Amino acid sequence: MAKPISVEPSQGWDGNDGPWSTFAIRVGNPPQPLRVLASTTVSETWVVLKDGCTPSDSSKCPDSRGILYNQNISTTWDDHGIFELGVEKNLDYFNYDRGDYGLDTLALGYNGSGGLSLDHQVIAGIATKDFYLGSLGLAPWPVNFSLTESSPSYLSNLKDQSKIPSLSFGYSAGAPYRLKKVDGTLTLGGYDASRFAPNAISFPFASDISRNLVIGLQSIEFSDSNTKSKDLLSEGILMFVDSTVPHIWLPVSACTKFEDAFGIAYDKQTDLYLVNDTLHETLLAQNASVTLVLGNDVRGGNTVSITLPYPSFDLEASYESLNGTTRRYFPLRRAANDTQYTLGRTFLQESYLIVDFERSNFSLSQATFIENAEQKLIPILSKDDKSHNITKTPQGPPNSSPHSSHNLSGGTVAGIVVAILAVLLIGAAVFIIRRRRTHNAQKTETGEPPGLIDKPELDGGVKPFIGELYNPHGEADSRELFKMNVELDATTRSQRAELGGSHGGIEMEGSPGRAEMDGGNAAAELDAPVPRPVELPSPVPGGSPIPSPRIGPHKHSPLAAAEEGTFQSSSLKPPEPTLSRSSPSLSPSSTLSPSPPPPPSGTETENPESKNPKGRNRRWVSIGNRWKRNEGTN
Repeated sequence: MAKPISVEPSQGWDGNDGPWSTFAIRVGNPPQPLRVLASTTVSETWVVLKDGCTPSDSSKCPDSRGILYNQNISTTWDDHGIFELGVEKNLDYFNYDRGDYGLDTLALGYNGSGGLSLDHQVIAGIATKDFYLGSLGLAPWPVNFSLTESSPSYLSNLKDQSKIPSLSFGYSAGAPYRLKKVDGTLTLGGYDASRFAPNAISFPFASDISRNLVIGLQSIEFSDSNTKSKDLLSEGILMFVDSTVPHIWLPVSACTKFEDAFGIAYDKQTDLYLVNDTLHETLLAQNASVTLVLGNDVRGGNTVSITLPYPSFDLEASYESLNGTTRRYFPLRRAANDTQYTLGRTFLQESYLIVDFERSNFSLSQATFIENAEQKLIPILSKDDKSHNITKTPQGPPNSSPHSSHNLSGGTVAGIVVAILAVLLIGAAVFIIRRRRTHNAQKTETGEPPGLIDKPELDGGVKPFIGELYNPHGEADSRELFKMNVELDATTRSQRAELGGSHGGIEMEGSPGRAEMDGGNAAAELDAPVPRPVELPSPVPGGSPIPSPRIGPHKHSPLAAAEEGTFQSSSLKPPEPTLSRSSPSLSPSSTLSPSPPPPPSGTETENPESKNPKGRNRRWVSIGNRWKRNEGTN
């Protein structure tokens, strides 16, 4: 059986808004070693291209961005064109950032580490500084370059090739302020039980696969050396857990309470909470922390508490808006609306995230920091796994490994249920057969022909057995009876009501002659022969159920478009594809430069071909659940 894979940390701390623990990968042939973050949102792997550092940047730029990737020297690079990244558009990262997409070899770990290597993985080369470091995509959704061309995600390829036991992972961002700098941890196909304190709560996915890790933030409790508890959140909100971004995005009202509690001030020019050295020393002495109380909804139910000390908020930024300087800042951002409420990497420094895509649930636990703790990898079994021989560790979350040595396995329980049902069915069949034989024998002894049923007169006070036709008013309504799917049994001895129908009065199973119908009106006698029992036809089935979308090689994602230019989700509304939107033509020096936002629909009337002598046009395609715009040549 496949075992979980632990992705090797780079042992470096990188980024322009961290520092952040990165992971070592190799891309291309010959392999180029790179350092990247882990993204819980994207399916493809992002790497920083050589265009990511310009002549105006510092000479340290290539190393600070995790080493640059050069696709031109890779003999296995298969270019697919330039597309929009299509993520974090609800945040301030919405700048139409683009990536050069293609397929190449992707391996884990540094050269010589022996880490797993897979060919033909989706790679996106980026140059934007909105995402300063590359990322290893952990989402399982396929990347759809067109309606006919789809590439599986890295996680799906690992599962399909039996390299990991399931579509799952465990992740914590690491903490440079803990012990002697605690590296991040990433396990594919399972989790590391040595890195968190277990709890008994898991959360179901949200319906939107682009924002599936949604959790209810019920309260934020502040405490320090002088204050025991102070709530910084006026009411519960839904938060999206996303390691792709560094910050925590909260409502302005909550940010204002953070300002009062920590003494921080919002800087409008940089859109950051900058912290000077004096305030930093004060906050350290204050020994402040916040505890986030999380549940499945914004109030009530079982909850998990994650505590973040002030050092987890003590980050450094070196953005261009800071004029090349490095400043301490508090990673809190003001959200413009509820779509921006996000728990980024800052939160994941002190929490451990386990995601099980096959069961559509996830868990969050308080991260632990134990010096020289021995790694303890626990697999999460696939829903399709039949071996059921993995023992659940008592340190793991309840839904992470579905089979326990102290409980009956799912297969055993299913077998017992099937056996019980079979015994009941056999017993019922034997009982019916014996009853029929006894009844026929009694009829033979009394001189009556076997197989006929005693039919009493219809009187509304006699209720037939369960399953028989019954009208509490004593009258058989022909319209209602005709709709029922009931099979009339000519050999079962029971009390039946007469069937009223639209084809004349016909009595079922009676002695020849006349029968009386007892009702509220005068009884009418009908001379009718005893008919043979008839079987009412069953209604035509309403259609087979729609199969669930499957994750696997060359499968479109659950929200893939049915046709180019459409999108099958009301919750996600990408810009409609059009060839009339105007943007600068791509040139070799600005291949990955972001384009300005498109004008409102209906404002562009000129023919794009007249503005574009090179004949370039755009086409939108879906990547997983996201639409990406391709710049291609006619």
